[in-house]
Amino acid sequence: DFMKYLITSVVIILMFLGACKKDSDSAVPDTHGNFMFVNAVPGTEQFSVRLDTNIIGSVAYGQNTGYKTFRAQKYNVVITASSNPNIVLYNEELFLRNNRYYSAYLGADSTDRGLWLFLVEDDLTPAPDGQAKFRVIDFSQGFNANRTSLGIDVYSDTFPRFFRGMTAPSYSAFVPLFQDSAYKLNIRVTDSARVLKTVDFPTQTGKIYTLITTGQPFDPARFNTITVQHN
Repeated sequence: DFMKYLITSVVIILMFLGACKKDSDSAVPDTHGNFMFVNAVPGTEQFSVRLDTNIIGSVAYGQNTGYKTFRAQKYNVVITASSNPNIVLYNEELFLRNNRYYSAYLGADSTDRGLWLFLVEDDLTPAPDGQAKFRVIDFSQGFNANRTSLGIDVYSDTFPRFFRGMTAPSYSAFVPLFQDSAYKLNIRVTDSARVLKTVDFPTQTGKIYTLITTGQPFDPARFNTITVQHN
């Protein structure tokens, strides 16, 4: 009869809606990405970072927040100086993807006042068996006698040359390193034997590193490096 038909139809509709809800729930899994902030601006100023309203923290020169995990979605990366938190220095869009790693690297030009920001994905694909890997971010701005931008090469005592002709601001891809080694990295003027700085750089098998140069490369008192270990 009609009532029996109507009740059956309602039950079928409710079952269909329930199935759709389950399908919808499973189609939108709870995914998460990872984000880190690194302060590579020489001086005493601390800088703060947040993703939308999620406060990650304030860090001093040479420090980082470590990776923090957030739901995978679009965010605005907002950076302020702790001395003047009402002035937004950067407001950059970032889409955190599932199981990916991202970092904001804040650096400065040779005056230490003009700021640079790299907002990049960190490729934490495991190094080949028995190896580590690293990259260089160059925030060390210098000028040659003819006022052209200084380029730097990165060598080591056991490897001819890792990187050539980097100028601030720039960053390299990751390259492999031998396992459990104690490198002495030599930062030189491009295509020159002149060594601007020697950096002790011990590595462990399977680890991933970023070496950041900061300051004035022709001034030994101001030319420094920061090492970030990603895993």
